[in-house]
Amino acid sequence: MLDAALGNLRLRARVVICGRISQTAASELYGIRNMGQLIGKRARIEGFIVSDFHDRFAQGRAWLSARIAEGSLRHRVHVLDGLERAPEGLGMLFRGGNTGKLVVRVGG
Repeated sequence: MLDAALGNLRLRARVVICGRISQTAASELYGIRNMGQLIGKRARIEGFIVSDFHDRFAQGRAWLSARIAEGSLRHRVHVLDGLERAPEGLGMLFRGGNTGKLVVRVGG
């Protein structure tokens, strides 16, 4: 996905990297071919960690809640039923096998 995005940058684009957990334990990392686009487009790439914005969590929650309530923002939840499926879920995170927020539902 990052390679495709880099191939379609606008001038002075900003690219955010977030959610790369599927590469954390990969046996072989994949290479990015379109890194040169950053130079030609005078773009920049920066990591994003949500905890850097801890002081704005309440503001973010309010904004997201309003968008969900009005129906303009929808979220996906990938649910695995039963605690016994937690190891499967962890594996899915590292392989990128889930769609949306991955949760393991336990109990009733």
